[in-house]
Amino acid sequence: MDSEILEKYFEAGKVLANALERAKARVKPGIKLLEITQFIEDEMIQHKGYSLAFPLNIGINEITAHYSCPIGDSSIIPDECLVKLDAGVHIDGYTTDMAVTVQVGTDKYQTLINAAEAGLETAIKTIKVGVSVSEVGIAVEKTIKNNKVRPISNLSGHLMTQFQLHGGVSVPSVAVRDADSTYRFKEGDIFALEPFATPAAAVGYVKNGKDVYIHSLLKRKVKNLPSQITRLINRIWGERRSLPFSLRWFESIALPLLNRLVGQDIFHVYPVLVEASNNPVAQAEKTILVESDSCTIITH
Repeated sequence: MDSEILEKYFEAGKVLANALERAKARVKPGIKLLEITQFIEDEMIQHKGYSLAFPLNIGINEITAHYSCPIGDSSIIPDECLVKLDAGVHIDGYTTDMAVTVQVGTDKYQTLINAAEAGLETAIKTIKVGVSVSEVGIAVEKTIKNNKVRPISNLSGHLMTQFQLHGGVSVPSVAVRDADSTYRFKEGDIFALEPFATPAAAVGYVKNGKDVYIHSLLKRKVKNLPSQITRLINRIWGERRSLPFSLRWFESIALPLLNRLVGQDIFHVYPVLVEASNNPVAQAEKTILVESDSCTIITH
């Protein structure tokens, strides 16, 4: 990979890791989720040339992914809970993705956090050129189950390419046998690895919730649209390309217009994902660069 591109990845990764580390200390009972969101997002974009890869995800307990504060969100951190902070930074579309889990007011979730982090460590140690994604899934599942808990079976790590968070290849946290699982890592691949862990008694998969707070642009050019909609689409394309966004960033989008854009498949939706048996979930995630005989962590 071009050295200038690699430099952008590592610069973005450093900013992201520092922002999340600083944010962990702000996760306390009674703090508004919007306050944490604004702190992290401001930390990441204060550097010239850096942009948010997607809206900050804050997942509390069984809420596993895709909860991002809507406009005027009044939600707060509960007295006892498990909180996941999942964020991304890009420079010119070269994207980094990272998540941490914090327990609040209790230590009863430590086993879940340890299992997710151990699963991530196993994935990192397993990956090198020529290893298949299925080998990683087998190793991660074994590690998480050795911690007496269960991996989330239908969430995966993912290849990332310029302006694409999900580049078409997934890295499971469980043993899988399908066409996608035959992919073998190549030198220069950039992947986000993100095992999730939930109690052994949980069903171990996520389902779509009823709420949607994150969208992305599916189509840039659509015929016969009113000029104001075309201008909005062009604005989103100019700022986001196909990367996810929050309506907090585009407050001019009224609900009827939003529903129209979703209904015409112009906008893609990301429903909030919830563990199907409402059990708490921990997450650990880093972005890595695949090298010939190992991989290197980008989000340090």
